[in-house]
Amino acid sequence: MVVATPERPAVQVVEVPLNRIKVTTRLRGTDPQKVTDIAESVEGIGLLHSITVSKHGDWFHLLSGMHRLEAFRQLGRQTIPATIKDADPLIEELIEVEENLVSSRLSAIDEARFIVRWEEILTALGRRAKQGDNRWVRSGITNEELAKNRGMSKRSYQYTKSIANLHPEVQDLLNETDFANNKMDMVALAKETDEVQLEVARLLVTGKTTTFKRALTLARIKHHPFNWDEEKSRLREQIGKPFSVMKWNGDSSPLSQLCKLVKEDESCKVIKQEWGTQQSPLASQHPDHSAYFINYYSNEGDTIADVMSGRGTNLLVGAALGRKVVGYDLSPQNLEAVRSACLEHTDIDPADLVLHHSDGVTLKEYEGQEEIWDLVTFDPPYVLNAETYGNDERDLCHIKDLDAFNAKLEECLLNLKRLIKTSSFAKKEFHPIVIKVGSGRRGEMGLVDMATEVEIICRRIGMVLHDKVINVLDSQWGMFNVSRCIDHRYTVKVHETNLVFVKYSNS
Repeated sequence: MVVATPERPAVQVVEVPLNRIKVTTRLRGTDPQKVTDIAESVEGIGLLHSITVSKHGDWFHLLSGMHRLEAFRQLGRQTIPATIKDADPLIEELIEVEENLVSSRLSAIDEARFIVRWEEILTALGRRAKQGDNRWVRSGITNEELAKNRGMSKRSYQYTKSIANLHPEVQDLLNETDFANNKMDMVALAKETDEVQLEVARLLVTGKTTTFKRALTLARIKHHPFNWDEEKSRLREQIGKPFSVMKWNGDSSPLSQLCKLVKEDESCKVIKQEWGTQQSPLASQHPDHSAYFINYYSNEGDTIADVMSGRGTNLLVGAALGRKVVGYDLSPQNLEAVRSACLEHTDIDPADLVLHHSDGVTLKEYEGQEEIWDLVTFDPPYVLNAETYGNDERDLCHIKDLDAFNAKLEECLLNLKRLIKTSSFAKKEFHPIVIKVGSGRRGEMGLVDMATEVEIICRRIGMVLHDKVINVLDSQWGMFNVSRCIDHRYTVKVHETNLVFVKYSNS
């Protein structure tokens, strides 16, 4: 868009020495490829459009034509054709802004900045339409005309301009990244609070998340005010429905949001399968599933333990529901993410949050201790090396031999039997070990039902099976196995089994 300026005598194009031209207050750099293209054109047919400068003593200040100027420098020329205009800071800046808006490849953030400044300059020059103007009385350029000049609808223009509402630090952090090129992502971010904007920018520039959507989800959760009293009331209703087959779903509850802080953390993410651009991460236990057993078998102030905590659903839920928690995992990244989420977003006392980067089978930190935990709930790896969680050789997920796997699980259960408190059927006091297990299959070896294997182990070591609960899965991964299941005439497994074991004084 060319904005009219007061009429002046006809201007003359003159040759101006390149070494006397100053570039003042550039709003963005040049595009090297564009400079090269212009240089090639100049060599072939000469310069079609002169640059524009204003004279300041012995120097000339560039108003427009930065790429042309750099092209002449690249060619080694000593002078360049220039049109000299009177110095006017606003006019100079307006010419520069318009040139950038029309000619340069801008990020969404830069485009918004230029549009805002463009409007400010036009207003200062008295070129903008005023409030009260109508179709018969016009004092300047309307917003609709500004949008049309940019090749946008009025709505799209307003969306673009809204990006300038991003926190200044966020603009600086993101503007040199590819994320700044996605206009609608930047529009969405501009609607968030400063705290969320800054958190998104931090996650993206540090590489802790690789997608804008994931960063926005984590940032919203982190700065979401959790109301755990309301959440406890909601969860208490589950206890009144103790069915043997249950399904937990939904991801909008406060507990789900809390667990996403770890689940969505890039440092904790483990991908099970990839196809094309799609990924299937390892599934996580539903928070309401965890909450059901924690509420059913423990009270606020009790100590619960998860000796293979992974991304910490049981620990996070326990902390949110007022329990003291003990966690074991072989991934320091998992433990640090759990610790951070618990301390930042629940009311747990730091002294009541005990996390061990250690082996949850041997439990060496509790050697010689007995009867200290009110509830143990954990989820051992699937049998037969079905999934891999990390590189630590102590992780049961690396054991391919079924007997070796069971031997390790028996060692773990013997230690847990010593550490769990004794239950009393007569007094209706129950302190169980809850183990969630699935199944595995390997060719002619057939189906290995881990529930059966664990029941045999526990009977051998004197643990009593108190209850068994089936939870129905909603797994996208299971759907990939349908054709294989049909070919081999077995069913798709869409459930897991929760075994509830207790010890009595005579066991």
